[in-house]
Amino acid sequence: MIRRFLPLFFLLAAGPLAAADFTPLDRLAAKKLLNPESHQQATIVALWSSDCNYCKKNLKLLSSLAKSNQKLRVITVAAEPESAQLWPLLKPYALSGPRYAYGSDNPEAIAYAIDAKWGGELPRTFLFDGRGGKETVAGVITTATVEKATGLRF
Repeated sequence: MIRRFLPLFFLLAAGPLAAADFTPLDRLAAKKLLNPESHQQATIVALWSSDCNYCKKNLKLLSSLAKSNQKLRVITVAAEPESAQLWPLLKPYALSGPRYAYGSDNPEAIAYAIDAKWGGELPRTFLFDGRGGKETVAGVITTATVEKATGLRF
């Protein structure tokens, strides 16, 4: 009897795990991700980490804004290697966009590829208007900042 249900159990258990996958970010992917030409719609790339309280404020706001306006695309980047603790921290925000975490590349090289002027402070948010415009914000963002940079209304 157990043998019949064992495959079903593994299938059900694998679903949530697959949904939590983060794409490893390396230097080349980081450069492409932060290139305004890569974004044909209003997009936000939000850098965060597991121990950053201000990052959680940004993620909460971005979650609210993404629910208010379906035209906003939110991409998250954990500025640390993928670990078991990342998904439970990100899950409550229900952000449906791509999720990245630092890959096996040198972390300093990834950070430099993201933004050569970046000193590592978090949160760091990149706002793209989908027409070639790009704004960078260090620290907590506001709805007004997102509206101004993306041209969307919430």
